[in-house]
Amino acid sequence: MANKVGVVKIDVQLLKEVEQHINKPENRLKYANKKQFIDIAVYEKLKREVKKKDG
Repeated sequence: MANKVGVVKIDVQLLKEVEQHINKPENRLKYANKKQFIDIAVYEKLKREVKKKDG
């Protein structure tokens, strides 16, 4: 599979909630930006789904 980069639209309200979450003082150092947070969240969700499927 080719490594393609694409744009994915995210619900405006969900994006606002992500921004509020990463702007909390306890999360400021954890996440550099919204993209990083979303990448981590999707990765963690996929890991749980695969584990559940294989489990």
